[in-house]
Amino acid sequence: MKIAVYGRNIINSIDNYLLILNVLKTKDCKIFLYEKFAKFLSKNTSGFCEYSTFSEEKYLTADFSFFVSLGGDGTFLEATRFVRKTGIPMIGVNTGSLGFLANVSVDEFRLVLDEILNNKYEIEHRSLINVTAHGKKNISACALNEITLQRTMSTLISTTVEISGERLSQYWSDGLIIATPTGSTAYSMSVGGPIIVPTASNFVISPIAPHNLAIRPFVISDDIEIKIKLQTRGEKAMLTVDNEMFEVEPEMEFSVKKSKYKINIIKPDSVNFYKTLRNKLMWGYDIRNDINVYQHSDNDKT
Repeated sequence: MKIAVYGRNIINSIDNYLLILNVLKTKDCKIFLYEKFAKFLSKNTSGFCEYSTFSEEKYLTADFSFFVSLGGDGTFLEATRFVRKTGIPMIGVNTGSLGFLANVSVDEFRLVLDEILNNKYEIEHRSLINVTAHGKKNISACALNEITLQRTMSTLISTTVEISGERLSQYWSDGLIIATPTGSTAYSMSVGGPIIVPTASNFVISPIAPHNLAIRPFVISDDIEIKIKLQTRGEKAMLTVDNEMFEVEPEMEFSVKKSKYKINIIKPDSVNFYKTLRNKLMWGYDIRNDINVYQHSDNDKT
């Protein structure tokens, strides 16, 4: 079984990196490390063994069983660029902070790997969103989470949005987010957007700090094209596409639509979206739901 592994060069995570690699070795997996990651491990630890490496997407052929991202959600987003076109299934092991996309803990990995090897998992197909723009610099980029237009100066920016040729609204705000279902639990959620199950066929349009109380996040089908016209008071703005950033000119126009590619994410039987919501985002948490609270209160009364 051939496994590709991607990680960032973070010194504090080395022990966890080596632990995961050793678990893979015990299952007789043939491990291929991202080349820069392999050099980092080789330089910074005596417990590192030599592995085969890859440096570009073209080296990840169809005979790879799956792709492991080691780190947090930012690392996972970086890693998607290697599998967008290959279709190789991904799984994220959290050695970072939140770990919503990278939702398997280091302690859980041995169990999860056994589930994968015993076919106790499903594949979730996650939509990608693509943005293109033409100007002094042409832009074409793809995101798993979201596309964001944001101001870089103190003044508001204007973004006029059309859906299938029909004007939706002109937003005066700090910026605008168009998120996939996967990205609905990221930046979009932090500005008041709804949470959407990852396999839904929708996008969410959410303004950032709009200067109008009548403006709210808007959910649309993902099979239609969104046009955005940017207007600023002469200042440049910033386009972010997951963790890529582009400086954009005033008056630029953008086309946003669903990508023809998908990210295939491994969903082991022991891991699911609702469990991750509860554990990572404290979804629905209420102290009254904790049975220990009731027991404690009863004991106080006696």
